Amino acid sequence: MKLVPAAPLPTARRASRGFGLMELLVTMVLITVVIGAIMTAFFRSAGQAQRLTDVAERRQSARTGVAMMEREIRSAGSGWGRLPVYGNDGSGNFTVISAVTPGYTSPAVDDSVVLVGAWGASTTITDPMPNSSSNFKVADVTGFNPNDLVIITNGSTAHMLQVTSTNSSSETIQHNPASVYNNPGGMNDVSRHWPVNGYGVGSLIFKITMSSYYIDRTSYRRPALIRHEYMQAPQVAAYNVDGLHVWYQLQNGTWTRNPQDLMAIEKVSPVVLTAIRDPRRPTLADSVWTAIQPRSF
Repeated sequence: MKLVPAAPLPTARRASRGFGLMELLVTMVLITVVIGAIMTAFFRSAGQAQRLTDVAERRQSARTGVAMMEREIRSAGSGWGRLPVYGNDGSGNFTVISAVTPGYTSPAVDDSVVLVGAWGASTTITDPMPNSSSNFKVADVTGFNPNDLVIITNGSTAHMLQVTSTNSSSETIQHNPASVYNNPGGMNDVSRHWPVNGYGVGSLIFKITMSSYYIDRTSYRRPALIRHEYMQAPQVAAYNVDGLHVWYQLQNGTWTRNPQDLMAIEKVSPVVLTAIRDPRRPTLADSVWTAIQPRSF
């Protein structure tokens, strides 16, 4: 009997020929699509995470700036409260110095604020001061230095002068009229509100701190909230912020950014604005704020 070889099974033929070109192309396309989707989701998540990180960093920076302002607003006017303080400004012009001085231009422009408070040295005068040319004879000159701004008050009126020298052996504080803050003609006439009988023994003298807060949009790569203390270099209170608005609650309960009567201010509310702008996404605007009534008000 003659044996005839059996024909290979069809399934064996299909198994032996491998993947076709079309199958490989389809597989590669599917893998590319899956990897692309995974990478898109990854970068989107990473971008959102970075966005949230930026929000948190800006908010924390703004909180730091608001905390600095809060501390000084709380102490504004300490030592003389709402009393108007009479003296000269940095140009030698007679003016009224307030514990809180708003800086408002228009609704679309950043605000500023100047805060004055006595959280440094203090003492009392031991000899009468009949006129503004008299030196301060005090109980203790410790803590007072040349160029310091000081306020003398008897509880009814107050004046600001600048220290030009001190003498610890005689406990004397001098305020030479050569300083623009010390009026060369004196402050003794009625228009300058000097007490009729001068300042008597026991009148208080405070070393004051005068600091201003404002937005600087040019000195740094990004806008910064600046604290600038008199006779000191400016310092960054908050970096990468979007603006500063300062609101004031008046004694009648209303709020305004531009108070006309500084004696009517009850509370101060600084608002530090933040924003993240991306042309591909909606702007994330936020703010950090507080509302404080100075202890002396």
